[in-house]
This record gives sequence, C-alpha cells and structure tokens, in this order.
Amino acid sequence: IGAFYHSIVLSLKKLQTASEMIAAGETSIHLTADTNDELGNAILSFNSMSQKLDKTLSFLDGYKMAIDETSIVSKTNTKGIITYVNKKFCEISGYDEKELLGMPHNIVRHPDTPKEVFKEMWSTIKNKKIWKGVLKNRKKDGGTYIVDATVIPVMDNDGDIIEYVAVRHDVTELEKSKEEIQKQKIDLLTGLSNQNQLIEDIEEVTKPILLYLNINSFSNINDFYGTKIADNVLIHLADLLKEMFESGECQIYKYHNDEFFLLFKEEVLSIDQCESLMQNILDFIEHKTIECDGYSCISITLSGGISHHLQSAKPENLLSLSMIACKEAKNKNKKYLLYRDDMNKESDYKNNIEWINKIKNAIAEDKLVPFFQPIIDNKTGAVTKFEALVRMIDENGKAISPFFFLDIAKKAKLYTQITKIMISKTFAQLDELPHYDFSINLTIEDIKDGEIRDFIIEEVRTCKHADHVILEITESENITDYEQVNLFIQKVKKYGVKIAIDDFGSGYANFDHIISLNLDYIKIDGSLIKYIDTNEEASIITEAIIAFSKKLGSKTVVEYVHSKSVHEKVISLGADYSQGYHLGEPMEKITGLHDLIESEV
Repeated sequence: IGAFYHSIVLSLKKLQTASEMIAAGETSIHLTADTNDELGNAILSFNSMSQKLDKTLSFLDGYKMAIDETSIVSKTNTKGIITYVNKKFCEISGYDEKELLGMPHNIVRHPDTPKEVFKEMWSTIKNKKIWKGVLKNRKKDGGTYIVDATVIPVMDNDGDIIEYVAVRHDVTELEKSKEEIQKQKIDLLTGLSNQNQLIEDIEEVTKPILLYLNINSFSNINDFYGTKIADNVLIHLADLLKEMFESGECQIYKYHNDEFFLLFKEEVLSIDQCESLMQNILDFIEHKTIECDGYSCISITLSGGISHHLQSAKPENLLSLSMIACKEAKNKNKKYLLYRDDMNKESDYKNNIEWINKIKNAIAEDKLVPFFQPIIDNKTGAVTKFEALVRMIDENGKAISPFFFLDIAKKAKLYTQITKIMISKTFAQLDELPHYDFSINLTIEDIKDGEIRDFIIEEVRTCKHADHVILEITESENITDYEQVNLFIQKVKKYGVKIAIDDFGSGYANFDHIISLNLDYIKIDGSLIKYIDTNEEASIITEAIIAFSKKLGSKTVVEYVHSKSVHEKVISLGADYSQGYHLGEPMEKITGLHDLIESEV
C-alpha cells in the first residue's frame, strides 16, 4: 500500500512541477508515466496537451516575429502608459526602450494631429471596439512619420479592459505620395478640379466670370454629424453642380473646405445673366435634401459672390473679389451679391491681395525668418538675451517689417502658419546658442487659439533648453480671460519657460491680474522710453513701474533705447535690461556679439 501511495504522490508531484513550468512559460515538457492506471493516463494526456500547447505557442511566436519584423507594436495600460514597445517602434521613433516604458503614449504625438482624432480614438477603444486611423507622429529628433494604426482593447475573462495593443505600419512614403497627388489638380474627395487647376484655368480665359459658393454653417454640420457625413455633403453638392452643368457650360472647382467656384466664359454667360443664374443655382441646391447614414433630413443653404473680368486686370484677383462679395452678402443678409468697388472696406484692396500672395509665397519658399535684437544686461553691459522679430525676405533679399503684412496675414488666416514658423526657427537658433535667452512675442489671440497653444506647449516640452525661452505676452484690454492665460503660463513654466508681459505702460494695465501672472519680466513700452531723457512725466511713470516690478520680484526690460542719453537715464532709474537700436539692430545672423555694445556702457 505504501508503494502505491508513493507512486501516486510521485505522479502528482510531476504534474504539479510541469504545471508550474508551463505557468513560467516553458511548454516543451515530456513526463514519464510510471503506472498504467488512470493517473498514468492523465500524465500521457498531459504530455499530449503539452505538445499541442508547445506547437500552438510556436505558431504564435512565429506570428509575433512576423508582426515584429513588419509592424510597429506597442502596448499600454488603460491610462495610456506604455508597457511594451518592439524594436521597430524604437527604430522609427528614435527613442530607446527605456525612454518609452512608463511614459504616456502621447510622447510621439505630433501637434499637427487634431485633438478630435484622439478623442474619437479613446471613445472607441473604451467602448471595447477596435479603432483604425492614420496618425502623424513625431520622432525624438523632431522629425515626423506617418502610421496606419489599429488599436485593439484586450479584455480579461470578465470582459473588462486590461490593456491596449496598437499595431502600426509606416505609411510615410505613401502619405507623401498622397500629398503630391493633392498638390496636383484634382480634389480627391469630390473628383472636381481643385484650386491649382482653377488658378491655372482662370488665366487662360479671355473674359472670365466667376461664381463663388460657400456652404453656410458647414462647421456645425461637421461638429454635429461628424466628418464622414460632412464629406458626404460636399460630395452631394459637387454632384448637384455636375448635374446642373452636365453639358459643360462651365468648369466646376472644389476650393478650400466648403467652397466651390464656377468659371464661365463671357461668350457662354454674359455679365447681365450671371445674377439670375446664381439665383437658379441656389434655388436648385437648397430644395434638395441629403440622405446619408440615416440622416435623410439634412439640407444646406448657400451664400454666393460674383466677379467678372471688368473688375480686375489680373484674373487671379477675381477669386478674392467674389469672396468679398459673398462676405458682404452675408453681412447684409442677402443670398448673393455681385462685387462692387465700394464693398471693399480696405483703402486699397489690390494692395491687400498682392500682400496675401506675397505672404503665401514667403511661406512656400521659406522666406519668413526671425531677426534677433540683442537685449543688454544694464549691470554688466553684456548681451544676455535676444528678442525674435518676424521679417519677410522679398525677391531682392530685403527684410520687410511685419508692419506691412502681419495684419493682412491675420485677415487672410495665414497668421497661425507664421507663428508656428517663428517658434520653430527661434527654437532652432536656441539649440545653436543655448547660453542666451530667446524671447518670442505672443498675443492673447495666440493663447486662445488651441492649435497654436498646443503647438507651443509641445515645442517647449521637447526643447532641450526650455529654461532659456521667454514668452512675451502683450498686455492689453483684449485679455479678458485671465484664468486661461494663467493656465497656459502654468503649463509652460513646468518646463522652465519664463514669462514676460510686453508693452506695459502703453495706456492699459490691469494691475490685479498682472500680480497673479507670476511674471519673470515686465517690458516697459517704448512710448514711455522714447522721450524719457527729456520728459519728466515719462521718467516718473517708468520709475514707478520699475519699483512695482521689483516688489513683484520681476525684472524690467526697457524698449526703444535709441540714444546714449536714454540708456543712461534708464540705468539710473534701475531698469535691469535695455533693448533698442542704439544697443543693437535686429539681425538675421547672430555674430560679433563683442562688437554690439560700445565702451560707453
């Protein structure tokens, strides 16, 4: 009996040990059956199970190897913290495994990717569904790569999510190819000719007449129904226009977003007929409904603008003129209007149009650059900082002041691009000269703009020398939401960024809120400094601001130091830093620092 029990115990110990080995990941196990009874049969069954398990895991290892060799793979916990990355993830991102593990997955997020994409992704995977999409990511060195991503929620036996697995494929080259296609002459969504083709065609037409159509409140459709249905609306409108002009009386173009153009020759459509045609177009389209994904009641309304060859010697200007007419129609609650000279609220609309073209060309040709003006430490006379000032380089290599183009850029919705360019190029200069502080001007509109705000935060987060960045915010009555400004300041200060309030003393100052901003610098406006050596009132106000700043623990910077006497005066009043043409003009290349300050300092 003892030998029988010993045999049972021995067999059970074998099974226990083998089970523990499987739990530890070792599946290639073979046990010897010492008996021919049920326990022996159990051991033989265990061997069969072990062989099948080993074979299955070998297949899975093969699949894993195949995926690892061809795909970018990562795992995160339910909060988005990275718990695993494969070799390809590290290769394409430029990060080491140690730098990635334990970090939030947004370490590779690119600021160009809209926040809405990630909101949709999280909503999908939290609902235990698979999310698929194309994402633009940022490498460790600041470069970009584009991936076709699939994010899969992994659940336990109870159906609760325990982690997420993301499998991606590098489609950077494919997306670049798509971009090249988009740069050509066909709108990929609607199949219509695009803006490039329009600009080319309008110059070929001898007497062009242009009808411009804009969908009213298209952003509301996009926000409420989503991008898929919004795209269907654009396709639907394109199809209706094709239906109306199927005999080829005009050429139809899909422009930006929800904008369409119809280009006619005068021999096909006379100037006298264009307004009645526009009315017919609007009536036809607005009486249609759009059926898409169950939303059969969607209808759209349009606003329109008309321009023709008698209104401009340059055909390309007709685009802007028809848009101006449409805007005026909206302002006057009209469906459409024919452009008239008195619609343009600017004194010289031709000049504005030309400047818009110049700005676009400057962006495309990389001719928007920062010039750097030195800022002097009044105690030592040394250059310690530079303010980045935007300049446009014209075709003759001349630097153009923002006075001539910045306001127009804002109206033309090009300002955001300029701001991003300035920030990126200034940070690049900081990498070359990390021992100097570099200040960048921001307006309250920049801080309110989610795209710019997120871009700045991401730039400083990845900057190696963020403690040498100064963000100058202009103090004005436009700052109404100090809570938002404070939140922005708190975010960037986490990375060592310093904050300056610009143009202080220019006529508006909310002292209560200034105190709450935790400022590092207060820049005193040039309108006070300009005559400080001859105007007693300017001297008194400046002295008071300097004293106020000292109580806050903030340093002071005076601008517009244009003479030796002004510089001596601000030093005597206790200003910490000085800036102005007397001390150094803005320059594109920072060279010869030792020559910038004269011995008189």
